[in-house]
Amino acid sequence: MLSRFPQNQFLGPEDLALCQRVFDQICADASLDSKSIEAEDLAAMVLTAFHCSPNRTEADLLAAIRSGRNDFEKQTG
Repeated sequence: MLSRFPQNQFLGPEDLALCQRVFDQICADASLDSKSIEAEDLAAMVLTAFHCSPNRTEADLLAAIRSGRNDFEKQTG
């Protein structure tokens, strides 16, 4: 079954750990419950940002997610 999906759709352990650290940091910054709907949206945002630029450093990914969240909050606030 897995052969039907492109391998670049999957994260290796190191990439997954990087995305998890970014997710955890943003959840802590925003006091989000990691099981909330908002956190699910955040997880999707982190994975999308990572897939768009997989060579980003953790700091770059964290900055991109923070910036995206700030832009979204300005639009909805």
